[in-house]
Amino acid sequence: MFFDTLSIFGQPRSLQLLRKAAASLGQDCALCAARCGEGIVCRPCADALPRAAFACPRCALPMAIPETCGRCQRRPPPFESALAAFDYRFPIDRLVQRFKFGGDLAVGRWLALELARRAQASPRPHFLAVPSLTRARLRGRGFNQALEIARVVGAELGVRVDARAVARVRDTMPQPGLGIRARRENLRGAFRCDRDLAGLSVAIVDDVMTTGATAEAVACALRQAGAESVVLWVAARTPRPRR
Repeated sequence: MFFDTLSIFGQPRSLQLLRKAAASLGQDCALCAARCGEGIVCRPCADALPRAAFACPRCALPMAIPETCGRCQRRPPPFESALAAFDYRFPIDRLVQRFKFGGDLAVGRWLALELARRAQASPRPHFLAVPSLTRARLRGRGFNQALEIARVVGAELGVRVDARAVARVRDTMPQPGLGIRARRENLRGAFRCDRDLAGLSVAIVDDVMTTGATAEAVACALRQAGAESVVLWVAARTPRPRR
């Protein structure tokens, strides 16, 4: 009987039933550890996650009222608009770090699905682009977190992903700890696009936007290649630091 059971489970149909049975048992929520079915985050936790009621339409900075932030008014970024699925605050920051530094691709997929849901009503670009990592960082991390998010978003929205549209042509210092001016200077000329993008629209996909220096550098490279429209889609946007 034992061998008969193994034989049955070895069939594709039985494997499907086994997977469904396992899924029905559910898994623990990544935030509260309650049972949440097939999802990574349970519904009560998902409903309580930090999302901006209003945001700057140019850079997605969380705002108290729906208006363009002062920084974008003084210095408009090289992308037309930006949107974010979440504010980069607790506990989203913990989930992003778990994905980015802990290699939890299931959490990364969940973040990507939330971003795809946020971008659902947006006009479809011709393709999705991502910031490329330095070789050392890619070797150490094992994956490009922005690319992992973009692949899921692209599949959900029916938009192709061009992982090589933007190349990193020089190594840069790690951005954390640098001020906004230092970040921009650090990334000046770090990216290049050798494609002819004349008349094309592009959405840059990334995990987190802090000062926007990386997005601006990538957008500049796309603009120089002739892109007609560049927008930014990120899983999370950091709020303005309190003074």
